[in-house]
Amino acid sequence: MRSTPVSVSDLFKIPIIYGIDLEQNGNSVLYSSNPMGIPHLYILSTMAGSEPRQITSGNDAVMFGSLSPRRDQLVYLQDKDGNELQHLFIVSTEGGEAQRLTEKAYRTSGVDWRPDGKEVTRSFVTKNLCGLEAYDVESKEAYVLREQAKPIFDIHYSHDGKWIACTELGGRDPKNQQILILNRDDPDEALVCSIKDGSKEALPSWSPNDERLAFLSDVKGRNQVVIQDFQGEDRFFLSLSEGEEARGRIGWFPKGDKVVYIVSKHSRSAAYEHPLDGQKTAFPFPEGTILTSEISRNGEIVVAVCSSLSSPPGIYLHKTGSSSSTRLTRRDYEVDLGELSRPESVWYESFDGLKIHSWYIPASYGSPPHPAVVWPHGGPWWQTFDSWSPYLQSISQSGFAVLAPNFRGSTGYGADFRNMDLSDPGGGDLEDVVCGAEWLRKRSEIDGDKIAIMGGSYGGFMTLIALTRKPEVFSVGAALVPVVDWLEMYELSDSAFRSFMQELFEGTPAEKEDLYRERSPITHVYEIGAPILIVHGRQDSRCPIQPVEKFVKKLEEISHPHEFKVQEAEGHGFARVKANIQGVTTAIEYLKKALA
Repeated sequence: MRSTPVSVSDLFKIPIIYGIDLEQNGNSVLYSSNPMGIPHLYILSTMAGSEPRQITSGNDAVMFGSLSPRRDQLVYLQDKDGNELQHLFIVSTEGGEAQRLTEKAYRTSGVDWRPDGKEVTRSFVTKNLCGLEAYDVESKEAYVLREQAKPIFDIHYSHDGKWIACTELGGRDPKNQQILILNRDDPDEALVCSIKDGSKEALPSWSPNDERLAFLSDVKGRNQVVIQDFQGEDRFFLSLSEGEEARGRIGWFPKGDKVVYIVSKHSRSAAYEHPLDGQKTAFPFPEGTILTSEISRNGEIVVAVCSSLSSPPGIYLHKTGSSSSTRLTRRDYEVDLGELSRPESVWYESFDGLKIHSWYIPASYGSPPHPAVVWPHGGPWWQTFDSWSPYLQSISQSGFAVLAPNFRGSTGYGADFRNMDLSDPGGGDLEDVVCGAEWLRKRSEIDGDKIAIMGGSYGGFMTLIALTRKPEVFSVGAALVPVVDWLEMYELSDSAFRSFMQELFEGTPAEKEDLYRERSPITHVYEIGAPILIVHGRQDSRCPIQPVEKFVKKLEEISHPHEFKVQEAEGHGFARVKANIQGVTTAIEYLKKALA
C-alpha cells in the first residue's frame, strides 16, 4: 500500500482521447484530446515519432471532427459551455480561421462528407423534430433533406454519393431501431431495413462497390455483424463465440471480402478482421477496451484507441499482415501507472439469481478495513468497460474500494439482459446495485458500515433512487448530473431524449404517468436516508437543472444534510479538466467527511 496517494488532479490531467478519423490513405489521423485542459482537435502523422499539430483552440470543447475526402479541410462540431447544441465549422487541415457552416445550433448526432468533398450532412434534433440537413461547403447554402419525429443517427454516404444510410428509431415497438437509406438527390425515395420489429439494427457501412451494407443487429439475441445486399433480400450474419457481442462501426477491406469491427466480451474488447467466408482474427492491440477503430481505404493500416482501467488511452497503429502494433501518441504522464490498483473482473448473484458482472478496484491507499463506493454507470444502455476512468482511479487512490456493476439494462450481455430495465428503471437494476453493496460487505477488507454510492447521469439517478427507496443500504451518496424527475425532464427535453424515455418506459407520460412519477427520486425525497452531494452543470440539456434545483429545495425544507455544487459553464459530463477535478475532489471529500 502506498504511503501517499496519486492526486485527483494528476489523474485527470492525463489526456483523454475522445475519437479519431483516419485519413483515407492512412498517412495521418485526426483526433480529439485534452492535454491543454479542454478537448480540441489534433492531426498526427502515422509515421513513428511524429508530433501532433493542434488544429482547434478556444474555451469551448471540440470532441468530434471529420476529414474531408480531399484531405485539405475538416469539419467539426462545437457547442457553448457544454450545452450540446452544436454548430458545424469548417477549417483547413493546416489550421487557421474556421468558418461556421450552420445558422442554428442543434443537438447533432451524426456528420458525414459527400465523397466529392463538396457537401457535409448532419443529423439534427430540435424540440419537436429530427432530420437531416446538408451544407454546400463553398456557398454555405443549406438544404433540409428530411424532417421527422423520430431521431436519425450514424450518417454514412455511399461511395458514389448517391445514397445516405442512417440509423433511425422507428417501428411499432418503441425499442425498434432500423436502417434508413435515402436517395441524396430525391430524399422522398427511401428504403428501410428492419429485420424484425423490436430488434435493433444500427451503424450502417457501405462496401467499397456500394453493393452491400454491413451493420449491427441484435435480432438473434446479441449484436452481430450483418452483411446485407443493397436493394436485395440476401443477408448473412458473421459468427461470434459464446458471450461475445459486436460493437462500433464496421470497416471494409478494399476488395469487399473482409470487414473490421470490435468484439466485446465481459466488458473487454478487441478489434478483428473477419473474412466474409471465414473466421475472424484479432489484431495485436493491447488488452483492455478499444473505443474505436478505423481502416485506411487501401486496407494497409488499422488504427485504434486502446485503454484499460489501469492504462490511459492511446492511439495504436497496426500494419495489416504484421504481428504487432505501435503506439502513436505519447506517454508523458506525471503518474507512475505501476502505482495504480489493478481491476478484478468479478460476478455476483442478484436478488433473483441473475449473475451480474462487475469491475472491482481495490483501495490503493490506507489500511483495511476500507470504505467502499458502488459506482453505477450512466446510460442506462452502456457498461463499465475495462477502459481508462480517472473517476474510478481517483476514488481508489482516495482510500475507497470501488465496485462498478454492469446491472441489468447494461449493454454487452445480450439483448434480453439489455431490455430487462424496460418499464423498470430503478427497479431490478436498483436491486442489482443493492446486491453489489451486499457483496462488498462480505469482503474482509471492506468496512461494511461505510459503503457509499456515487454515479453520473443515469448513475446519478441510481444514486438518488437508492438513497430514497433503499435508505438503509448506503451511508452517503454523491450524484453527478442526475435525473431526479422523469416527468419534468420529459417536458424539458428535445425529441431525441423524449424518444429515449419513451423506449425506457415503453410509453409516453400520457400513457404511463404513474410509472414516470413513481420511478422519480423527487417523489420519494422525504424518505431519503443518508447525506447527499449533488454536482450539476448549469448548461446541461440532457438532464436539465430545473428539477434538480427543486429536489434540493425539498432537501432544504426538511433540513436534510446535503451539498449542492453547480458548474455554471458546464453541461452534461464536464468537458474541462478543471471542472472535473473540482467536481470529483468535492465528491470524495464529501464522502470522507460523511463516513468519518
